[in-house]
This record gives sequence, structure tokens and C-alpha cells, in this order.
Amino acid sequence: MKPRLIKSLLDQPLASKSVIKSIGGFTLLLTLAACSSVVPVSYYQLAMPVSNASTAATATEQSNGTKTLYIEPVQVASYLNTNALILQTSAVQLHKSSQHQWAEALDLQLQRSLVSGLNQQLSNSWQVTNVAAQRDSCRLLVQLDKFHGEQNGQVQLAGRYHLLCGDQIKTVTFAASEPQAEAGYPAMVTALSQLWQQQMMAMAASIGETETTTGQTAPGK
Repeated sequence: MKPRLIKSLLDQPLASKSVIKSIGGFTLLLTLAACSSVVPVSYYQLAMPVSNASTAATATEQSNGTKTLYIEPVQVASYLNTNALILQTSAVQLHKSSQHQWAEALDLQLQRSLVSGLNQQLSNSWQVTNVAAQRDSCRLLVQLDKFHGEQNGQVQLAGRYHLLCGDQIKTVTFAASEPQAEAGYPAMVTALSQLWQQQMMAMAASIGETETTTGQTAPGK
């Protein structure tokens, strides 16, 4: 009995090693399979307004004699406060993409593009900045409720902006949509960028018209 027992005990490590090797090989296969199935993430950024050299030069020359317009951080609806691009798939359903994401926080991109775009459009009368405002500066606060694509190929933009100068406030709501040039997330971001730049031009025109109409430094209602 003793020799058989000893032999049985001696055989156990060999069996354990075999099992360990099998498990190790199976784990390696699973790891390789997982790696081969990983889908790469695509990152996007909004297209910035094209800078005009002459406009930029004019803005620099006249900056000492213009009013300051401070761009507040853009406020986006909570469902937009994510790195994921949003696709509306039905009247009540939204899809947050895990494979198509913003390369930078959306609100930061929107604020930076506002500063760039409005500086170009309002260079004759305003110095637009996102640096902490002085006490006599006017402020622009933009709030977005929609900034996403739809399954039918449309992109949506909606929200409001508030222009605050002293004790006067001008509030304007806006909503617009535009079809994508083609299917896919890259085309969706391109269409959103175009829609946003169109809205910036409308904001600039409204701010300029208000100033002309009132003939005052602080735009009225």
C-alpha cells in the first residue's frame, strides 16, 4: 500500500502542472481573442471659424477703443455633458456612442469657437474674450438644449443666449437643423460645426443691430 500511496502523491504535481498549462493556454487564447475584437475609438473636434488675416489685424489695431464682451462658459444640457457623441434614435431615445467621442469637453470647444468667431464678426466694436471680465464689461451667456445628430441624417441645434450689459439683459432663443452631407459620425460633426458657425454669425448680427438701434454702449432689451 505504501509504495502505491507514495506513487500517487508523486503523480499529483505532474497532473497539477498539466492542468495549469491547460488553463494558461486557454487564458492566452481568450486574451488574444479579446484584443482582436477591440474596436478603436474615433475622436472629433468642432471646426473652428476660419481666421481672416485682415480682420484679425483690424481687431488688434482697434482693441484699445472697443468695448469688452466676455464670453461666459457655455452651458450644455446634462445629456450633452459627456465625451460621447449623441445620436437621437427615436422621439424618446438617445444613443451615447462609445466609439465616437469628443476629443475635448464640448463646452470648452463651444466657448473657444465663440471667442474666435465673434472676434472676427464684431472686431469693429467689441473686443471678445474669455478672460475674466472687468466690472464694466458686457457678458454673453449661451445655453444649449440640443447639439446632436438624428438617425434620419439631420443635426439639431437649439438653445438661447443672454447678453448682459450693466442692468440690461437681452435674451434670444434659437433653433435650427441641417442635413448631413452623407451618413456617418464625421459628417455629423461637420454639419454640427456648420450649424454652430451659422448661429454665431446670427448672434453677432443681433448684437451689432442692438447696439446700432439703441446707440448706447450697453445694448438694451
